[in-house]
Amino acid sequence: MSGGDRMGMEDERGAVQAVQALIARTIGGELATSFKLNLMTDNMDGERFEVKASEAGGIEINGSSVSALAAGFHWYLKHEGGVHLSWCGSRIELRNPLPLPARPIRQRSPYRYRYHLNYCTYSYSMAFWSWERWERELDWIALNGINLMLSLVGQETVWRNTLVRIGYTMAEAAAEICGPAFFAWQWMQNLTSWGGPPTDGWFEDRAELAKRIHDRMRELGIAPVVPGYCGMVPADFGERFAPEGDLPLDQGLWCGFRRPSLLLPEWPAFGTVAAIFYEEQERLAGPGIRYYSMDPFHEGGSAVGVDLPRYAKGVERHMRHRNPAAVWVFQAWEGNPKRELLHAVHPEHALVLDLWCESKPAWKSESAFQGVPWVWCMIQNYGGKNGLFGNLQTIAHAPLEALGDPSSGAMSGLGLAMEGIGTNPVMYDLMTDMMWRTEAPDIGEWLQGYIHRRYGNAPDEAIQAWRLLAASVYDAQTVQQGAAESLLCARPAPAIANVSTWGPSRPHYETSKVREACQLLLASRVACDASEGYRYDLADVARQAAADYSRTVYAEIMEAYERREQAFFELGVKRFLTLLDAQEELLRTRPEFLLGRWLKEARSLGGTESERQQLEWNARTLVTVWGPRASAEVLHDYAHREWSGLLERFYRPRWELYFASLRNALENGCEPAAIDWFAWESEWALGTDVFADDPAGCVYEAAERILHLCRV
Repeated sequence: MSGGDRMGMEDERGAVQAVQALIARTIGGELATSFKLNLMTDNMDGERFEVKASEAGGIEINGSSVSALAAGFHWYLKHEGGVHLSWCGSRIELRNPLPLPARPIRQRSPYRYRYHLNYCTYSYSMAFWSWERWERELDWIALNGINLMLSLVGQETVWRNTLVRIGYTMAEAAAEICGPAFFAWQWMQNLTSWGGPPTDGWFEDRAELAKRIHDRMRELGIAPVVPGYCGMVPADFGERFAPEGDLPLDQGLWCGFRRPSLLLPEWPAFGTVAAIFYEEQERLAGPGIRYYSMDPFHEGGSAVGVDLPRYAKGVERHMRHRNPAAVWVFQAWEGNPKRELLHAVHPEHALVLDLWCESKPAWKSESAFQGVPWVWCMIQNYGGKNGLFGNLQTIAHAPLEALGDPSSGAMSGLGLAMEGIGTNPVMYDLMTDMMWRTEAPDIGEWLQGYIHRRYGNAPDEAIQAWRLLAASVYDAQTVQQGAAESLLCARPAPAIANVSTWGPSRPHYETSKVREACQLLLASRVACDASEGYRYDLADVARQAAADYSRTVYAEIMEAYERREQAFFELGVKRFLTLLDAQEELLRTRPEFLLGRWLKEARSLGGTESERQQLEWNARTLVTVWGPRASAEVLHDYAHREWSGLLERFYRPRWELYFASLRNALENGCEPAAIDWFAWESEWALGTDVFADDPAGCVYEAAERILHLCRV
């Protein structure tokens, strides 16, 4: 037997063992022995799997890769075993012996790339994750057959070490790095330092975590996408190190933050920094990294004076010096990547993630990226905010239609690019299903199967509720950044349309359908009570009903104020605060909606009380004021959350302060006193008061109360 044959057998054995371990983690070791796995040796038809009854009475899964084997197992769980795995309430109730497929199941992925994550996800959802939480996420990723994932944990160590090696002291290098809640924007070259610096212990712990993550990704067949080097340097780099005439380019401001400066590849300093950066990246992520994410000029960075084709060729040259097969991964977002830049790179060494395809596909206006391979992505969520939102029909049909469109160029993948996770599980269940379908399902039939596996039952009332949701919140036809927002979370003002700067100004659906769906879900209680997913959905739909109704009550308050009718004003204020309190009570019933859990995650990573307080400040600031005063004017409440704890101790007192100023104006015939919201919000973010991190209360009673208030 040749060395190559032995290596092939070892690789196959390792792949099978990795998926067997994944199966055991998912359903337990005893049931895992019922599965026989085989790695297909040919890959003529692309990624595919086959699931069938084995001769021994178990279940045989044949797959073309580790990713396909894992996806085949999950497909069996979902569509034969009635199992549902979700961020928001899972249900694993398998019979023993396991149900056998009546006939072989064969599925093929029409996509070379099945991609996961957005830079922002690492801040809005993952900033404070432990290995235990990461292990669950990596299992979910593998089970859905995802084979390409943005990997950012530990990048602060890469950047710190790079700066030290080019001449900064350890303290100076750390001071350039922002706090953990804001890493995403530093790696996208939008800001530096805000919320930092991280402690020495943080650097060490997260570098170790990154290595564990990359080891597991390799086991599970998930290729990492890590940041590459495209010229980012500290603002003072030119003064300290650059020869005269090669001063880094000022990149201006991003939402009030000063961006890092930019080196051009033709300057010697670029090559020096790039070589060190790629060495440090390999030290963290391990050898063989092929995919490097770089988005120069992201969200407004200045390209003035830059020869874009020359710049692109230089960045690509330095990237491929480390790995000749390297691929430059771009995010198509707000005019990037620029056409002249993309045209200059070799198509076989580039990949474009078209982030917002479900609403505003860039491929249609960018001539399908000039032949560069690209991935059809869904953002769906902005800032990690709550809110029912999406378009099921679009997800079922649009990617396959694009794949078959002659003008779509080199479309090569399907991807999830949400800014935050932990919301709208139905959208992600369908999207990951579509990664392994070559035909669009009937959404009505698909939803019925979804309900059954998520709830363990599919009573008529639940089916009717989901039909209403599919025809309302999950039928978004407008181009908008996420769900209709709750005015309970808004910074108070005389005329409010949206809570966050870029949020939608009104619901895109008939709000009565959400209330009706909530009532129908309540009527499903007896049949579905055992399901965590059902109880989550009931809470989330009731939450949306209250969020929608907050607009009505707010409008009544402001109308009464404008008419100087104090009695009606007071009645409206009472109704608004009662609704807010009911929302707080509702959200307290679910762990997914607890501020205390978010803060506990943050504090748990601190080695000292000082570090714990810094991490808590990061966590509080991100979901409230976001940045310093100049930045907060645009970014405040961008990542607002309808969470228990935030409603009671942040949004309620903020509204009370505003209502008191209006009341004083009514009583004294004067203008309302000006309130410095930034000062108030910033003070709150410095707090260390403790919030509950375990749910309490009855979701059924809380949902009933919401419905009653919305009928008043």
